[in-house]
Amino acid sequence: MSNFSNWTRDLVTFFETATQQTEAWAEQTVQEAVDTADAIASELEKQLAPTIEAWADNLNQSLEPLEAALDQELVRFSEELTEFVNPIATPLASALESWVEALAAPVTSRIDPMLNDHMACVGCQHYHGQTYSGNIFVCAMYPYGPEQEKCPDWDS
Repeated sequence: MSNFSNWTRDLVTFFETATQQTEAWAEQTVQEAVDTADAIASELEKQLAPTIEAWADNLNQSLEPLEAALDQELVRFSEELTEFVNPIATPLASALESWVEALAAPVTSRIDPMLNDHMACVGCQHYHGQTYSGNIFVCAMYPYGPEQEKCPDWDS
């Protein structure tokens, strides 16, 4: 049996050694391939960079007249569009503003204090005087107006 155990031990040792050598060879091969690829990329960059930069410069120089022409056309188009739209848009904006004011008037109308209705509120800085749904809101302290003849919170 000792002959068999020596044989299996030798076989396991052979496979372990073969595996280690294969791994070392694979790591070395991969590292050399990476180094070679880096060297090729570096050399290509050295060789092609000036050519690519010159090509990009030429392209930019070729496009400058087109860019200038497009800028001029854009300015011209913008001016013509403004000339066309202003006569239409200005009256529409004015009409829309008037319509919004008329629409909001019942909600935001302000009523000045009358001497006979809210005599204590005349000249007070707290006076609000807006109507909401037909009801007047006099001020935050006295929504319907002060009950006394002279308001204790009156402030000029």
